[in-house]
Amino acid sequence: MWHSARAQTLAPADTTQSTTARTDTTAVPTVAPAAGGAAGLPSTEFETYNASGRGVRYTASLTGLYTTGTVNRVFLSTSHTANFAFQGGRWRLPLGFNFSYGRQNGLLNEREAALLATPSYQRGRWKGYGLANAERSNLRAINYRVVGGLGAGYQLYGDTLKNEISLSYFLLYEETQYLTELHRQVLRHSARLKTHFTTGPVVLDALVYYQPAVQAPTTDYRVNGNAAATMRLSRRLALTITYTYSLESINVAGRSPVNTNLSAGFTYSTGK
Repeated sequence: MWHSARAQTLAPADTTQSTTARTDTTAVPTVAPAAGGAAGLPSTEFETYNASGRGVRYTASLTGLYTTGTVNRVFLSTSHTANFAFQGGRWRLPLGFNFSYGRQNGLLNEREAALLATPSYQRGRWKGYGLANAERSNLRAINYRVVGGLGAGYQLYGDTLKNEISLSYFLLYEETQYLTELHRQVLRHSARLKTHFTTGPVVLDALVYYQPAVQAPTTDYRVNGNAAATMRLSRRLALTITYTYSLESINVAGRSPVNTNLSAGFTYSTGK
């Protein structure tokens, strides 16, 4: 697994809902989160492409790493998705769970967890969504974040190979408690562009999100991106390369507002 990270100038602290912060005793992260961690599943829409028609589809991945020498590092990452489809795929319930844990020279750097559900109903090119999300992130100093929302999407392009380009809009309510005293409650817009293309055994997926706050769109916003290239090796096994990008304009001092990650691994899927 390869990692890359980039930091930008920290945004000013949110003074509307914060008090004096406690000293942050957690280790400053030195590596980016694993694919499928907090950056892999931002607090936004999430869908799987594996279910068609009725039935259940499940995918899972597990990554483990241990190195010793000049730098001692332990890293574990696991990602799971499930999609329940009803009435010929008109009703769907995609679920996603991701967890990553990492220590470097005995210091905790990564402990990322995210659980996300986006039930949907599709009629023609239109789709209605619900959303429920819960996450925790040591990299972003988030003790907990819960998000709920409703939205609608429209398919701009679709063909018989299930290639797709679509847009969607959500209105999200977000509550975040950081590892400091900072506590935020924000109402956000969420605009998303989704693409899905298949060429032979290769599948290319991309999701881009822009999430400004309703009351302060120019100073309080998030940008997330997720791109994946999957090469099917067999009916159940595939090789996947994933790149994720996450930017939060308001974050805890000492934490980077930007996290990026590049990873490669194998995915095994089962189900109908």
